[in-house]
Amino acid sequence: MTDVIIEYNENGVQVFAEDYPGAYARGETKEEALQKLPHALADYRAWSGQGTTEPAVPFRILEEVKSTAFVEEGDTNILFASERLPMDMTEYTQKKALCIRSARDLAALFASVPQKDRALVKSRKTFYGRIPQTSREMYRHVDEMVRRYAESAGIVFEPGADLVESRMRLFAALEAGPHFLEAHVRTAPDGELWTNKKLLRRILWHDRIHAHAMYRKAITFWQKERIENPFRFTGK
Repeated sequence: MTDVIIEYNENGVQVFAEDYPGAYARGETKEEALQKLPHALADYRAWSGQGTTEPAVPFRILEEVKSTAFVEEGDTNILFASERLPMDMTEYTQKKALCIRSARDLAALFASVPQKDRALVKSRKTFYGRIPQTSREMYRHVDEMVRRYAESAGIVFEPGADLVESRMRLFAALEAGPHFLEAHVRTAPDGELWTNKKLLRRILWHDRIHAHAMYRKAITFWQKERIENPFRFTGK
């Protein structure tokens, strides 16, 4: 049994797996999103080493939350009920390791793309402006958004020379707080609610969105064998 949280609006649905931070699936309906989730979870488990890579069904729905975010465009602002609870050091250490690994894997994927300034997707505007089109833009976008997420959660740090160094600086700043394992709920200027536990999940989720886009598009331009696939995407 896999516990899931559903975030939705009138135009789309996003589902998250409670015990696999960063794993998600989207669809126009709840049924479509849930149908996609088993394969998304299998890919995630193959990458993270958490549990079996077999599709995880059935699902138990823990929460269904109507969102003010642009869910249909890959936006989110949900705070899980479990993210209002404190972390212990074991949970924190495991999630920190995944966040650092995710940064390294995204860096490896980016490094393998031959032409980093070649547009991989068509230009279009979304809720946050023009989408990143090239692998370099995707990579920089991830680094910038992690900094913004951290600031929303009350953590300020200087970006590093690359994504991995930035990630390490984030955790150094987070751990400098005397009560970083506690579940203090912070309201960001835009009204979104954050905790440190949510921050770790959002980092993994956002990394995965853009890693998937970068990999999926890159293998349509270059031979699949040339593009690193550390996230273990299957294309399903």
